Amino acid sequence: MSAGLPCAGLRVVELAVGVSDLGVGLAGGVPGLLLADLGATVTRVVGAAPVPLDAEVPWGRAWHRDKRIVRADDAAMALALLREADVALVYGPEERVERRGLGYRDLVKDNPSLVYARCRPSRTAKGETADYGMLVEASAGLYTQLAGHRPGPVFVDARASGVGTASLLSVSVLALLRRRALTGAGGWAETSLYDGMLATLGCMIGRSEAAPEEVESYWAKGSTFPNFLYRCADGELIQVWFGGKGMYAALIEVLGDEPSEDGYYTDQMTGRLGVRAARWSALFARRPRPDWITALRAAGVACEPVLGPGEALHDPHLTETALALTREDNGTTYVLPGSPITVSPLTPPPGDTQHGPAARSTEPGSPTPPREAGHGSLAAESGSSEAPAGPVAPGAAVGSGPGLLAGLRVADFSAFVAGPLAAEVLADLGADVVKVEPPGGEAMRAAAYAVAACQRGKRSVALDIGAPEAREAVERLLTWADVVVHNFRVGVAERLGIGAADVARVNPGAVYCHASAFGDSGPRARFPGNDALMQAVTGFEAAIGGAGNDPIAATWIPLDMAGGWVAAGGVLAGLLGSAADGAGRRVVTSLLGAGMLAHSGVHLRDGDLVLGPSLDGGQTGYGPGYRIYECADGAWLAVVVPDPAAWARLGESVADLPDAYAPLRGGPSDETARKAEAILEAAFAAEPAAAWTARLGEIGALCEPVELLDRDGFRAAILDDPVNRQTGRAVAYPTADWGRFEQIGPLLRYGPSDEPPSAAVRLSLPGVGEHTAEVLAETGMSRADIAALLATGKARQLKEAP
Repeated sequence: MSAGLPCAGLRVVELAVGVSDLGVGLAGGVPGLLLADLGATVTRVVGAAPVPLDAEVPWGRAWHRDKRIVRADDAAMALALLREADVALVYGPEERVERRGLGYRDLVKDNPSLVYARCRPSRTAKGETADYGMLVEASAGLYTQLAGHRPGPVFVDARASGVGTASLLSVSVLALLRRRALTGAGGWAETSLYDGMLATLGCMIGRSEAAPEEVESYWAKGSTFPNFLYRCADGELIQVWFGGKGMYAALIEVLGDEPSEDGYYTDQMTGRLGVRAARWSALFARRPRPDWITALRAAGVACEPVLGPGEALHDPHLTETALALTREDNGTTYVLPGSPITVSPLTPPPGDTQHGPAARSTEPGSPTPPREAGHGSLAAESGSSEAPAGPVAPGAAVGSGPGLLAGLRVADFSAFVAGPLAAEVLADLGADVVKVEPPGGEAMRAAAYAVAACQRGKRSVALDIGAPEAREAVERLLTWADVVVHNFRVGVAERLGIGAADVARVNPGAVYCHASAFGDSGPRARFPGNDALMQAVTGFEAAIGGAGNDPIAATWIPLDMAGGWVAAGGVLAGLLGSAADGAGRRVVTSLLGAGMLAHSGVHLRDGDLVLGPSLDGGQTGYGPGYRIYECADGAWLAVVVPDPAAWARLGESVADLPDAYAPLRGGPSDETARKAEAILEAAFAAEPAAAWTARLGEIGALCEPVELLDRDGFRAAILDDPVNRQTGRAVAYPTADWGRFEQIGPLLRYGPSDEPPSAAVRLSLPGVGEHTAEVLAETGMSRADIAALLATGKARQLKEAP
């Protein structure tokens, strides 16, 4: 295994027979794609006949680039590939997998070192939901959590279930591979589209016994924070963010608004910020967007143009940072989204000019269209320990505690969401994670949702890392850690003395992760970024708004969450590489790269966007065979018509439905699909939901009721579900400030192990500086030196701590 590509030499098999690209979304293609970009050879096994629903879905060109495609209806062929595989990514119902001898228990007999990751159909107390993201999200109530452009539930085109499931599968596989590299043992992991949806909602779901009203109100009622999205004089939209130091005053000055006497936080708490935000609409309408972007950036205020999905692929920054890859195929030029993870040596060899993002593997492993490898016949299958002081090379040994990362030590210098969430994922896997924050606590301590979603399971060291008095403590932490994580803007970590070179000097075997905004190189590397800006520039807001409508921002910061999962995957890829040779790794991920994942099937063909299915202006879905319908009684149904046979049977009870199967808008069958959609919309509106549910079941179509839940009902449906409690998807534990607290729990499920995965998780939220003295003592710092540091005020020990 080479130092540059941690998955080099690994053989990955994706078994995706009987599942739809449209249905499972990113979950079915992106995990294998990320492994291919990290050096693995990936073979994708699909049925000999394409899935009818996917006939006009072009996203596979992007998701399955650099994979070898095997079209087979012969289970024996799939079994032979899986017996020789290092990794299996397996999708579909039990009759297609376990009942055909393709489950983990069958395969491990002949292949004991296999890493097997299973995406199962979603199960809650309501029952099982088929593997279609729309059905899972509608049934869960996600479609009532955003106000749309019309009354009632709206199809939320955030790809929540697909993004989250891809993250869970990727992280699980990389963690299991790292353990295998150290011990030789394989293992399994499992998840579902429902788990994936939950993985994006950590900042949204919480319930407390005694939190202050402003805290509990957010979880019960949702955010009232303005979005700061404005239309300019040229009709174009701009997204503004001013959470950084001095940005609020600078924005006010650029706009010519009256100065704030009390500042950003006071204006926010008193409601004056909302008043300002409303009147700024008229101010932004006075000048075109390019003028505003120039003026705001010159003043140090963060802003981004609001683009559609895939439009950012035209930006040279994405090409320079390998987030956009150019491929040629038979005279056609494609630009496809690249990997959001870069892994390179922490200490580059002398004369290495490729250290950094340019070291990413960008060479095609196959022609742009995935390679075809013949036909068989598979469509017929059914069926916390104290760590010793001083450095220990990552992967030198596996700890004795529970969890895949038992014994691993992480120094988390990050703030806000993406970096801290990455470190929390490592804690969920059993790592000892120390959050290093200022003596007054990191800025996001004021945002309870971020603390709840991103700090669970950590220990807190309160330390002014930029103070000369704290330098010894900082260096000891860098030496103590196996992993160092931060998400500072480019150049800040170096100024604070925790940059890659600083870590390499004192701890050359460490994995160093920079969870950046735009990457650490390229023309936009130093730009500030956050969830709102990335929703704008990656097309996320425009996609949710629907065709012809104003964009709508998802309020649960999904791209910050995606950025955290991607960074966790990057750390694990670095650890996998280090396990092979003991050398350190430098990992760079970005919010931009994570944001591009959501609509990563969109690509360019000879300069033109290839969008695939897109949300309509009515915000109902992608076409007559994949959308939500309102019935006569005011209830809504999410409906999938998966194949021509179901379509024909539907036509027997719906007059004038076209004979041709046309489930989606936007492709060659667009005219037929739009005609069919109007006919079906009228038919559903003529009868109650119960009648349609029975009829659809009889003809082989799939449907789920759209749960009409307010925010409080939505969180209750998740937290009070008995299956969620049993599986650990929902957890409760005592906290110092909020009493008994409930939230989405650790979602990674894996084995085999003597301990359940939950045993690796510390269910607690640390107070600021609760573990300062304890951790510094573990790094080898003397009690006298710790006491002296605390006396300077540059470190803090929570008085209530033992």
